[in-house]
Amino acid sequence: MKRKRVWRIVSVALIVVWAVVIFSFSAQPDTESSEISGHVSYRIVKMWNQVFGWKHSGPELEQMAQKIEYPVRKAAHMSEYAVLALLIFQALTAFDRKKNRGCMSLGITAAYAATDEFHQLFVPGRAGRVTDVLIDSAGAFLALLAIHIILYYHKSEIRNRKR
Repeated sequence: MKRKRVWRIVSVALIVVWAVVIFSFSAQPDTESSEISGHVSYRIVKMWNQVFGWKHSGPELEQMAQKIEYPVRKAAHMSEYAVLALLIFQALTAFDRKKNRGCMSLGITAAYAATDEFHQLFVPGRAGRVTDVLIDSAGAFLALLAIHIILYYHKSEIRNRKR
């Protein structure tokens, strides 16, 4: 099997695996999802407490964790869709679809985010929200913007070396 064909298969497989990961997170009922994000928020606050030498105790840490839980949840959503967008971008590159691959990646990711929010309508305690689609898409956009900036500077470096 040619190397390019293998890379194409791997690229598509990674997208499918990541889409399943996103789907499985979205399939969690609100109580389970909140418990996970609450635990992550608490660990972040506990780490900050140690790194910055704060002297906060258990109840104070819990309160701080509750305050950051919403941003942590949304950052997790943005990160999930940032990864998905980059995987799609890579797959389009593997299939020699370099023209408009950023826009195509963003469109496909936003469409998946919309279907994922629709899926959440059927999960106990969850809701499908347009704002969540926008937040997910913002994560994808920021990742694609970063990759375009990196590629732009990489191409500039190559051009400068040839001079």
